[in-house]
Amino acid sequence: MRIAATITEKGYIEKLPDGPYIIIFDTQKENSEKYDNPGYFLKEGRRSAIVDFLLDQKTDVIITVPEAFCSLSYGKAKQKGLKFIRLEKSLPYEKVIQNLSKYVENLTDTIPEDELAK
Repeated sequence: MRIAATITEKGYIEKLPDGPYIIIFDTQKENSEKYDNPGYFLKEGRRSAIVDFLLDQKTDVIITVPEAFCSLSYGKAKQKGLKFIRLEKSLPYEKVIQNLSKYVENLTDTIPEDELAK
């Protein structure tokens, strides 16, 4: 399973367009790959560009915080079969990965509408 998150320079999980990096953890290889966030500097279509990038990287799961997705990017992610690990707030990426089995128990294919960016 390939699990992605947008992260800040300090390593906290952030909304899709708000972190300069995307990190993808591969549970089979037990390694992480770090990329520049392709939506970070865009003026519009930021979240959709990131979803497209994650799909190109064969991502299975996205770790998300409230307002990470808008309705368009969420619709695209859901349609393509991506799953979500929903966090209530931004947490250190390393802490989530160290406790991944706990978070995977709450894997979902939906995000409540009130958690989408307006």
